[in-house]
Amino acid sequence: MLKKLFGWGKNSAQSQDPDALRLGVDIEMNYCPSCGDEYRADIEQCVACNVALISGSEKLAQKREKEKAFNGKSMDISASDQLVTIKNGKLRDLKPYQILLGRQRIPALLSSEAGGCAKG
Repeated sequence: MLKKLFGWGKNSAQSQDPDALRLGVDIEMNYCPSCGDEYRADIEQCVACNVALISGSEKLAQKREKEKAFNGKSMDISASDQLVTIKNGKLRDLKPYQILLGRQRIPALLSSEAGGCAKG
């Protein structure tokens, strides 16, 4: 347990797959598809959810697919998109909101009600 916790004697399967380490999946373990809890390979059912577990390889494939979908989201705003005003204020005060939304791949548009050069 301590070896795994502190990374001593890392298993060869995980060290061969950089995605497994980056995405936090130990492919030698089983995972609950419902709550995400991690179990030893010899356990087949989640104690909390009472559902069959999936292998670490399956969990890794799911995480890769989710990451691929996330990275594939378009950040373009088209003329047909409905825009929602989230917050009004000076543009310099709104920039952190735009950055936060951008990290979640949600496009955001900052504009000034006064028009012009949009200095806030």
